[in-house]
Amino acid sequence: MKAPIKVIIILGMGLVSFSACRNEEKPKEKSTDTIVHQPDTVNTNKLETPLPSFPNMAYKIAHLIPENYEIDMEADGDLNNDGVEDKVIVLIKTTDTTALRPTLVLLKQGDAYSVNAISYMAFDAKYREDGFRNYDYEEVSIDSGKLVLTRQATGPNGSLEGTYKYINEELVLTYITTFNMGAGGQTEQNYDLLKGIYERTDINTMKEDMPSETITKKYKIPVALFKDTDLSAIMIEAFRKFGH
Repeated sequence: MKAPIKVIIILGMGLVSFSACRNEEKPKEKSTDTIVHQPDTVNTNKLETPLPSFPNMAYKIAHLIPENYEIDMEADGDLNNDGVEDKVIVLIKTTDTTALRPTLVLLKQGDAYSVNAISYMAFDAKYREDGFRNYDYEEVSIDSGKLVLTRQATGPNGSLEGTYKYINEELVLTYITTFNMGAGGQTEQNYDLLKGIYERTDINTMKEDMPSETITKKYKIPVALFKDTDLSAIMIEAFRKFGH
């Protein structure tokens, strides 16, 4: 079996806004009307029924967390370059650790947090049905106005990192990088969505000198919004498109 086909198998396995007028007297800390944020373009087979509902805004983070959920990961930083520290939280269902983990992007507006975007695919379920974690290491971070989601595994899932940035008031995917290894080969992929450039390097570990081959292709897809992008699916499709 050729190495690229193996990598496909490896990858396949692994792989609001609100405005408020402030009165002289500070409003009471309470959440507003709730709304179920349903992704527009998503494989609905991957979603739970019903999805958890979230307020459009809240004065306390605790008011954004549904019953039977808790914060699994979080990050703070200025995402939309307004000089105010925003927040991103990844939630986990305490009664089912194999359930989807909603990731909420919260923009600070005055004394409240506005729920600007929600993704149900930013991170896979934390645990598989067999009780083992899908990834050994996961992180959500905000770096220089960019949202970075990182997943790493020593097994077939490999590593995957996606970078998002606000462009024209929408949080869009700008860059993905992956690394996978299996019997006989290693593959690194880099995809710059803004420039429309896809690059893949295959390393043959069966030979002593470990020869490598790199391809670079122009590859453009429609704008990928945070709320409905699946990083693994995008890279699997790119790999298949430019496979040998």
